[in-house]
Amino acid sequence: MRKFIFEKRKYGFELLMDLHRFENNPNVFFDPTPHTCDFFEIMIFQKASGTIELNGQLLEVRENSFFFICPFQKKCCKIPLNGVKGFHLVFQNDFLSDFFDDKLFTYRLQYFYNSQHPQYLRLENEDYNIIQLALNEIIAEIKNYQNDSPHILRSLLYFSLSKLNRLYSKWYNISPNTQSNSIIYKFKELLELNIRNSHSVEEYCNLLHVNRHQLNAIVKEHTRHTTKEIINNRLLLEIKTELRYSHKTISEIAHDLNFSEPNNLTRFFIKMEGVNPSKYREIYQNDINY
Repeated sequence: MRKFIFEKRKYGFELLMDLHRFENNPNVFFDPTPHTCDFFEIMIFQKASGTIELNGQLLEVRENSFFFICPFQKKCCKIPLNGVKGFHLVFQNDFLSDFFDDKLFTYRLQYFYNSQHPQYLRLENEDYNIIQLALNEIIAEIKNYQNDSPHILRSLLYFSLSKLNRLYSKWYNISPNTQSNSIIYKFKELLELNIRNSHSVEEYCNLLHVNRHQLNAIVKEHTRHTTKEIINNRLLLEIKTELRYSHKTISEIAHDLNFSEPNNLTRFFIKMEGVNPSKYREIYQNDINY
């Protein structure tokens, strides 16, 4: 599977973010085959058509649509280049987290690391124009890079990400608070790091040094879901990813994801998805070969 690597010195100096307009980039390329990147992406389409497959969901590319992609998430883009307009924003977590001394910064944003809702948003023109102004300022600052440019770029990026977090949270009726109890952000981080081995609420309570009631109250306030629902949805996503993008058998997937036996994985998948894993894989393969 192809993996795209962030170019830190694209401009002759180290810059851990980049932004360009699709229509002004002769090298723009939407890979229709499964691929990953080692950086955060926000794909912003002012005008476009086609689809993006992300997190096992096929999402339609429409006017003023945003797609939020975390490092190493697998995606496929089937987007005609003719007439496409918009922005491609990429950055590495360190660009902001080091400056704010906050390693959990990206976990504070609801549209990243979210297995409960699509990492997708569509804006009205008024809201889109506000974001577009900030993005155009970022492009201009990169072109006219000076000693204080990193501070200006961080400010513009922070504004854009925070504004989008409000809009995303409003759309999906979840908390926009980026300064909640830090346990919720640590939980999201631990979930990403441990989901292949740890599936129970108790395991995450132990890692966070809180009791079940405390964790569930914090998680529900921030996400509107219980801790168990969050864990199950994230585990389901991991299984779907294996079924779609690997050639492993069900037994091999069950072993890699720490199920005691394959039948337990199958029962879990049927309960969550309504179809057995083999049938899910067959349906997906038929769709991509259509």
